[in-house]
Amino acid sequence: MATVTKKDLARIVADTIGCKNNLTLQMVDSLFEAMRDTLIEGNRIEIRGFGVLEVKDTKPKPAARNPRTGEVVYVPARRKTHFKPGKQLKEALHSAPSDHNGEAGSGSAITPSEETENSPTWSS
Repeated sequence: MATVTKKDLARIVADTIGCKNNLTLQMVDSLFEAMRDTLIEGNRIEIRGFGVLEVKDTKPKPAARNPRTGEVVYVPARRKTHFKPGKQLKEALHSAPSDHNGEAGSGSAITPSEETENSPTWSS
């Protein structure tokens, strides 16, 4: 699996819209900076067809353990980022073949039609 950098994303955008790489790199930088600032403020970012980025608070853990020494340590509450993929991204990921050993999947995945058949129906 390859790593795609911000520079690579800017190059893809430049090729797609026919702009210069420097201009698209500035646009991509500005976009990520705005997203970072929005998340730092605690706001939620919703991108239709892609997903939702948000900040969630974690609870403190007063009795966590250091696995190496077994010592009990205190882990304070913190904020973490959370990404929830959108419907289109989720469907695309589930339909894409897996790269593991050339196999398409584990065979136990639920197809969209099975998912609807096995889902409970709610009536009002």
